[in-house]
Amino acid sequence: MSMRTSERGSSRVIGLVSGAAAALALSALAISCSGGGESAAADAGPGASAPSGSGAAGATVSCALNGALTYANACTLERVTVGGTPTLVIRHPNGGFRRFEVLSGPTLAEADGAQQAVVLRNGNTLEVTLGADRYRLDVSQVGDAS
Repeated sequence: MSMRTSERGSSRVIGLVSGAAAALALSALAISCSGGGESAAADAGPGASAPSGSGAAGATVSCALNGALTYANACTLERVTVGGTPTLVIRHPNGGFRRFEVLSGPTLAEADGAQQAVVLRNGNTLEVTLGADRYRLDVSQVGDAS
Protein backbone atom coordinates (compact mmCIF):
# COMPACT_ATOMS: atom_id res chain seq x y z
CA MET A 1 0.00 0.00 0.00
CA SER A 2 1.39 3.37 -0.95
CA MET A 3 0.54 6.84 0.38
CA ARG A 4 -0.05 9.81 -1.73
CA THR A 5 2.42 12.63 -1.26
CA SER A 6 -0.26 14.86 0.28
CA GLU A 7 -1.11 12.15 2.87
CA ARG A 8 2.56 11.75 3.87
CA GLY A 9 2.90 15.50 4.39
CA SER A 10 -0.20 15.68 6.58
CA SER A 11 1.02 12.78 8.75
CA ARG A 12 4.28 14.66 9.32
CA VAL A 13 2.34 17.76 10.35
CA ILE A 14 0.24 15.72 12.79
CA GLY A 15 3.43 14.20 14.23
CA LEU A 16 4.99 17.64 14.66
CA VAL A 17 1.86 19.05 16.30
CA SER A 18 1.68 16.04 18.66
CA GLY A 19 5.37 16.45 19.53
CA ALA A 20 4.94 20.18 20.19
CA ALA A 21 1.91 19.52 22.41
CA ALA A 22 3.86 16.92 24.40
CA ALA A 23 6.80 19.32 24.81
CA LEU A 24 4.44 22.07 25.98
CA ALA A 25 2.80 19.72 28.49
CA LEU A 26 6.20 18.63 29.85
CA SER A 27 7.31 22.26 30.15
CA ALA A 28 4.17 23.13 32.11
CA LEU A 29 4.72 20.13 34.38
CA ALA A 30 8.35 21.10 35.00
CA ILE A 31 7.37 24.67 35.90
CA SER A 32 4.65 23.53 38.29
CA CYS A 33 7.12 21.19 40.02
CA SER A 34 9.95 23.74 40.27
CA GLY A 35 11.16 25.17 43.58
CA GLY A 36 9.20 28.41 43.17
CA GLY A 37 6.12 27.09 44.95
CA GLU A 38 7.74 24.98 47.65
CA SER A 39 7.26 25.90 51.26
CA ALA A 40 10.04 26.40 53.77
CA ALA A 41 8.58 23.54 55.77
CA ALA A 42 9.51 21.06 53.03
CA ASP A 43 13.25 21.63 53.58
CA ALA A 44 12.88 22.15 57.31
CA GLY A 45 12.07 18.46 57.76
CA PRO A 46 9.16 16.22 58.65
CA GLY A 47 6.48 17.72 60.86
CA ALA A 48 7.46 21.31 59.98
CA SER A 49 4.93 24.07 59.50
CA ALA A 50 5.22 27.27 57.50
CA PRO A 51 7.20 30.32 58.66
CA SER A 52 5.64 32.54 61.29
CA GLY A 53 6.42 35.29 63.75
CA SER A 54 9.72 37.15 64.01
CA GLY A 55 12.48 35.96 61.74
CA ALA A 56 10.03 35.12 58.96
CA ALA A 57 11.27 34.10 55.53
CA GLY A 58 13.61 36.51 53.82
CA ALA A 59 15.36 38.11 56.81
CA THR A 60 19.08 38.51 56.13
CA VAL A 61 21.70 36.87 58.33
CA SER A 62 25.39 37.65 58.32
CA CYS A 63 27.33 34.44 57.68
CA ALA A 64 30.86 33.15 57.07
CA LEU A 65 30.55 29.75 55.38
CA ASN A 66 33.08 26.96 54.81
CA GLY A 67 35.70 28.55 57.04
CA ALA A 68 35.53 31.99 55.42
CA LEU A 69 37.31 34.66 57.45
CA THR A 70 34.86 37.48 56.70
CA TYR A 71 31.12 37.68 57.17
CA ALA A 72 28.72 38.55 54.34
CA ASN A 73 24.99 39.31 54.41
CA ALA A 74 24.42 36.30 52.15
CA CYS A 75 22.23 33.97 54.21
CA THR A 76 18.49 34.15 54.85
CA LEU A 77 16.49 33.25 57.90
CA GLU A 78 13.15 31.47 58.20
CA ARG A 79 11.24 30.65 61.37
CA VAL A 80 9.25 27.41 61.31
CA THR A 81 7.73 25.09 63.87
CA VAL A 82 8.92 21.48 63.84
CA GLY A 83 6.95 19.09 66.04
CA GLY A 84 5.81 22.00 68.19
CA THR A 85 9.35 23.36 68.63
CA PRO A 86 10.24 26.82 67.28
CA THR A 87 13.05 26.30 64.78
CA LEU A 88 15.19 28.65 62.70
CA VAL A 89 16.31 27.60 59.23
CA ILE A 90 19.32 29.52 57.93
CA ARG A 91 19.64 29.11 54.17
CA HIS A 92 22.98 29.43 52.39
CA PRO A 93 23.31 31.04 48.94
CA ASN A 94 24.39 27.67 47.46
CA GLY A 95 21.12 25.99 48.52
CA GLY A 96 22.41 24.39 51.72
CA PHE A 97 20.83 25.14 55.08
CA ARG A 98 21.22 24.66 58.84
CA ARG A 99 18.41 24.16 61.37
CA PHE A 100 18.49 25.43 64.95
CA GLU A 101 16.01 24.92 67.78
CA VAL A 102 15.08 28.13 69.60
CA LEU A 103 15.70 27.83 73.34
CA SER A 104 14.91 30.12 76.25
CA GLY A 105 17.21 33.01 76.80
CA PRO A 106 16.93 33.38 73.79
CA THR A 107 19.61 31.06 72.48
CA LEU A 108 19.92 28.31 69.87
CA ALA A 109 20.92 24.65 69.66
CA GLU A 110 21.54 22.52 66.57
CA ALA A 111 18.34 20.81 65.47
CA ASP A 112 20.00 17.86 63.75
CA GLY A 113 23.35 16.43 62.72
CA ALA A 114 26.33 15.18 64.64
CA GLN A 115 28.04 18.54 65.11
CA GLN A 116 27.30 20.66 68.16
CA ALA A 117 26.62 24.39 67.83
CA VAL A 118 28.63 26.84 69.90
CA VAL A 119 26.55 29.92 70.73
CA LEU A 120 28.03 33.08 72.25
CA ARG A 121 26.00 36.16 73.15
CA ASN A 122 27.70 39.50 72.59
CA GLY A 123 25.22 42.22 73.61
CA ASN A 124 22.24 41.91 71.27
CA THR A 125 24.08 39.58 68.88
CA LEU A 126 24.26 35.79 68.91
CA GLU A 127 27.40 34.41 67.31
CA VAL A 128 26.75 30.82 66.28
CA THR A 129 29.42 28.39 65.05
CA LEU A 130 28.50 25.00 63.62
CA GLY A 131 31.31 23.10 61.95
CA ALA A 132 33.05 25.43 59.47
CA ASP A 133 30.01 27.77 59.29
CA ARG A 134 29.52 30.88 61.42
CA TYR A 135 26.45 33.11 61.75
CA ARG A 136 25.63 36.44 63.42
CA LEU A 137 22.01 36.94 64.38
CA ASP A 138 20.34 39.78 66.18
CA VAL A 139 18.59 38.53 69.35
CA SER A 140 15.33 39.95 67.97
CA GLN A 141 15.63 37.56 65.00
CA VAL A 142 15.84 34.59 67.32
CA GLY A 143 12.84 35.32 69.49
CA ASP A 144 12.16 32.99 72.40
CA ALA A 145 11.00 29.41 72.78
CA SER A 146 7.86 30.50 74.62
